[in-house]
Formats: sequence, structure tokens, C-alpha cells
Amino acid sequence: MLGVSIRSWRVGLLFSQPTSRQQKSFLLLISAAVALVSHIVFLLLLPSGWQRNQSPDYDNYYEPVAQSLASGGGFFLASEPALRYPCGIPIMYAATFYVCDTLRIPRHVGLRLLEALLLTLTSVLVSVTALLILNWRLALVASVMWSTYPFHLWLTKQAEATSALSLLLLLGVSIFLRWSAAGRHSLQYGCLVGLILGIAALIKPIAIALPIIVAGLAWICVVPCRPQRRAIFSFCLILAYLLPISPWELWASEVSGGWIPLGTNGPNVLIDGLTFGTVRGVKPVWMPQKVRALTRDAVEHYRELKTTGSIANFLLAKARKEPAVVVQLFLVKAARSWYGTESHTSEKWIFLIQLLYLPFVIFGARQLSSSDRQQRNFLLIVTAIILYFWAITIFISLPLLRYLVPGISLVMIVAAVAFDALVIRRFQTLFSAGHKARVVEEG
Repeated sequence: MLGVSIRSWRVGLLFSQPTSRQQKSFLLLISAAVALVSHIVFLLLLPSGWQRNQSPDYDNYYEPVAQSLASGGGFFLASEPALRYPCGIPIMYAATFYVCDTLRIPRHVGLRLLEALLLTLTSVLVSVTALLILNWRLALVASVMWSTYPFHLWLTKQAEATSALSLLLLLGVSIFLRWSAAGRHSLQYGCLVGLILGIAALIKPIAIALPIIVAGLAWICVVPCRPQRRAIFSFCLILAYLLPISPWELWASEVSGGWIPLGTNGPNVLIDGLTFGTVRGVKPVWMPQKVRALTRDAVEHYRELKTTGSIANFLLAKARKEPAVVVQLFLVKAARSWYGTESHTSEKWIFLIQLLYLPFVIFGARQLSSSDRQQRNFLLIVTAIILYFWAITIFISLPLLRYLVPGISLVMIVAAVAFDALVIRRFQTLFSAGHKARVVEEG
């Protein structure tokens, strides 16, 4: 009977909402442990041929710029100002290199530890964010689903900024949720969210317009406060967002002779997105014949498409002449955004795995839409952020799944609601029925 009681206490801890600080700390520890174990097991099971760093940006840009920073040389690449991407990732890697050199740890080991740390922190933050609107059982389920999400784990096998962006995104959303609960301290919360989004933009330029989305959500979400407080929150958010990126923008404009939107790689991203990377020799993907003709035309005129304006004018001209073809182009990109990889390998399997999560996301969204105010607010936040990242992949960049992964960290909380309702509660019911049967037999 004692063994049954202990097992019942453990199951009760996992399947009920804890109230004590000790239980909350214990479950946060579980979130961190599951994340770390998932990362280690994934790396151990990953074939050696797939463990190498497959990011050319790291070898060609981030590593040498970080090395220049770590040695006191500043933001330079081959004696030229390093302006292709913003400064966030080089600073993060330079700090890692400095710590590794100080402790006499190999740099590649330091990068591995950095990825493990970021993955663990994002999993804990998924729990913390979920706890603001759900109980601890659902928070733990969401954390486990995120920790074991295969395409998140795949990106942590190498030096990659996705986990860092996910961490900042989750932190910003959790602070926004705290503000929306009562609508108080708009100045403080607005500044905090703005600073976090500014750092996120310096990590990944894909976050450049996120402050506009969040400022809009401050007016759309149901928040118990006057319009003045919403205005204060939005204004402070935008102002605080500009603070961390302003020094970088001022230095970049000074050395480049003109203003740049976080980096100079924007036109390359646009032409990549328009041609599906074939302008760089990437293997072509399936698409309708007329869409393929459009991408080939863009490749042939590549020398003329060197600026954002020239690429936009090219696409607008095509839209006036063949609007249906341009629509098909965006539809192909919209679909490929959920399973596409730059190497085009294993995309069928990725598509099938993504489909396994889809019913849980749909059912979870339905559950949240009929719940309380904060849960509906959260669903609105997740929808807006996912649509934002999806729009970036459709209209600007290559349609790659890795660009959506930071937003999927929030989607996992939605999926956890359905997983709990469809799987865990049923298991709990069966367990309770079995436990009662055993008690009757023992009695």
C-alpha cells in the first residue's frame, strides 16, 4: 500500500496543478533536464556524417568576425567592415570564444555548450510562458514537446542562432502576457519588451518588424486598461527597440556611407527568395512551369537585380503582366515554408512529421479560442507571430522551415492543450480506473 501511495503522489504531482514553490521549482528542473537529455541523445544518435556544421555563414562570416572581436580587432572581415549581418551573433560567439580561451576549453566545445544552454533555457521559458495562462501539467507537456521537436533539435547540432532568437521571443511574449493580465506598469513593460525585441533584431534580421506586430497586439488584445496605457506601452516599446540597434546603425552608416536596415545582405535574401536559391546554384525544386520560367528570368537578370528597389520593380512588372504566375510563386513558397530545407533532403519525411503535429495545433487552438481572456490573447499573439514569420518566408526569404522554428516554440504551447485533452487525460482516467480496481482487489 505504501508503494501505491508513493506512485499516486508522483502521478498527482505531474497531473495536477502544483501550488508550492518547491513543486514549481521541481517541475522547472524537469523541463531543463528533459531538454538537456533530448539534446544529448539526439547528438549521440545523429550519424557522424550529419554532425558537421552545414552553415556556410558560420565559416565564411560569423566565425572570422567573432574571432576579430575576441582578439580586439572590431567588426571586420578581411580588413573590411563586417556589415553583411547585424552584430548580435558575432558578439555572442566572440564572448563564447573569450570564455573558452580563458578557461582553456576548445572553442568547438564552447559552442556545443552554448547551444545546449540556449536549448535548455528556451524549454524552461516555454514552461514559464505556458504557466501564465495554463496549469503546470500543460506547461510541462509544452516544454517536453518543444524539447523533443526534431527540427529544433536538428538546428542545435551546430552553431546556429535559432535557439537564441527563440529564447528572446519567448521572453518577450511572457512579459507581454504579464502586462496584458492587468494593463499596469505600461512604461516598464513596454521598455522591457522593446529592449528584448531590439536584441532579437541584432541576432536575426528576420525580427526587424516584430515591434510593429507586438505594438499592434497591444491594441488588439483584450487588456483591462485605458487607451492611454496602451499608447504608453506601444510608444515605449518602439523607443526601447531603437536603443540597442541605434549604436550599430550609426556605426554601420558611418563606415558604409549610407543607412542600412541592420545589414547589407537584404538584396541577396530577396533574390534568393525569388529564385529559390538557384541563383547560387542550389538544386531546383518542383514548381509549375510558368513559375520556373519566372525564376529563370530573374537568374538571367541577376546582374541588374542588385538592390531592393530593382528586385521589387522586377516583381511588380511580372505581377502586372502575369499576376496568376506571381500568385503561384507565393503559394509554392507558402507550402514549402513548412517543410523546405536548403539541401532539399528528406523533405517528404519532414512534411509527414509536420502533419503529425497539425491536428494537435488545430484542436488546441479551438480549445483556447473558447477559454478565458488571457488564453484567447495568447492564441492571438501566437497567430500574429506565426503569420509574421510565415509572411517573411513567403514574400522575402527562402521558404525554409528553420525560419519558422522560433515561432513554433509558441505553437507547442497550443499543441500541448490538445495533447493533454486527447492523450494525457485519457491515460489519467485509465490509470485511475486501474488503481481503483487494484485497491478493491487488495481490500
